[in-house]
Amino acid sequence: MRLTDKYWVVGLWSIGLALAGCAFNKEDELYGDAACDASQVRYQADIRPIIANRCATPGCHVQGGGSFTLENYAQLKAKVDDGSFEQRVLVVRDMPPGGPLTDCQIIFIQEWVSRGAPND
Repeated sequence: MRLTDKYWVVGLWSIGLALAGCAFNKEDELYGDAACDASQVRYQADIRPIIANRCATPGCHVQGGGSFTLENYAQLKAKVDDGSFEQRVLVVRDMPPGGPLTDCQIIFIQEWVSRGAPND
């Protein structure tokens, strides 16, 4: 074996090792539920940002968008109270259509709904 062959093998091995270390993981998959403490979940701090960023978006649940709006607490609470929000978001999980919520977002919403969806 020639000296250059060894460098070639070591170079390929190094590249393979470097690529094997690269991954695109979601935070909740890396750290599990420990990083997702929903015991103090609040509408304004936790739920409202999820709805604003994932549901009440242009072309969806905003004025002139979908079949109903989710731009404020009263509108969301009405959907929680009639069961449609929980059914679509937590049971069927076909909302939001832009991609699934993270496990942590689901846990926050489940906890908030189970507490009666308070406006706190």
